[in-house]
Amino acid sequence: MPITDEVVYANVWEDPELNRRSLHVKPGDSVLSITSGGCNSLCLLLENPGRVVSIDLNPAQLGMLEYKRAAIMELEYDDYLEALGVTFYGKSPRHPSEYRVQLFDRIKKHMSPEARSFWEGRRERIAKGIFMDGKVEKFFAIYRRMLKWLYNWSDIERLFSFGTLEEQRNYYLGMNRRKWKFLNQCLLNKFVLSLVKGSHSFEQVEDPDLAANLNRKIHRGMTRFFNPDNYFMSLMLLGEHYKPDAMSPYLLRENFPVLKENIGRLEIFKGVLTDVLATYGKASFDKLQLSNIFEWMTNEFFNGVIREAIDLARPHARFCWRYTLARPRTLDATNSSRLRAEPELAQKLFDLDRSFIYESFHVYQLIS
Repeated sequence: MPITDEVVYANVWEDPELNRRSLHVKPGDSVLSITSGGCNSLCLLLENPGRVVSIDLNPAQLGMLEYKRAAIMELEYDDYLEALGVTFYGKSPRHPSEYRVQLFDRIKKHMSPEARSFWEGRRERIAKGIFMDGKVEKFFAIYRRMLKWLYNWSDIERLFSFGTLEEQRNYYLGMNRRKWKFLNQCLLNKFVLSLVKGSHSFEQVEDPDLAANLNRKIHRGMTRFFNPDNYFMSLMLLGEHYKPDAMSPYLLRENFPVLKENIGRLEIFKGVLTDVLATYGKASFDKLQLSNIFEWMTNEFFNGVIREAIDLARPHARFCWRYTLARPRTLDATNSSRLRAEPELAQKLFDLDRSFIYESFHVYQLIS
């Protein structure tokens, strides 16, 4: 069956360091990970688990991960980045865009027939680079174009030019941020964001002023994290990485040998937790990375999914998840009796969250 959905996330806009420090993946562990752009699942492979089962209901998201997996399997490091369309701000491309299509023709043998057909129909987008080709990434491209209209672009570039966080913070605080806030009011509202992510994503969001919410989060990012080292900020504002040592772990040169060695441990699965339970059975996973799947769920629905996650978990399994804009759902009495929250660790890690766009981070362990 052909893939008819579109990629929403070419990248995962979640800090993988929070997953690493909360889940404590050990060699040989069995890990369940929500796919999205595939970045978290690939980063978890670097911890030498026995397997990572990457799950998503959107086949286009699974196709994105298949593309990344195929590139890892077939190519050496520099061509791996080239195949994905990873670029660096201010650096000229090493190859013409057609070279990416040539690399696709080399790696497609490692893809499922459905994923291969999906990408065969998107050769022009492959040539441009799939790394920023999701609906969310295209939204950020519009956001950048409007920033360029509101500001001298050199003002935005300067946010990446300072030698210390203090200098960056002082410059940002001295900017005319009223124009930036105006842009957020125009673009960061339920109507526009629903076109990007789907209206279901906001069914449980109660905050009436999303622009103010995002203003606060951008302020947090600019004043607490050093932009040249923060690839989330550079991808959002520059549309490219700022430097080779400031990327997601699965893209770093020093990690590529481990990633290539472990890529055979990645299993890509289409479905929901119910399907995973039917396929893998109870007590199959030691660690569960659940991204922000609960964002749109009612409390009742949330607790039903948590029960399935608990059924999938082995004794003392660890869980983590996030919320972007919605208030956290509440565990019912049965689920509370099975899971032990680790709020101090969760808050400590959330304070380190370079992604800066999330509302909260949550860590739990199965009691027995």
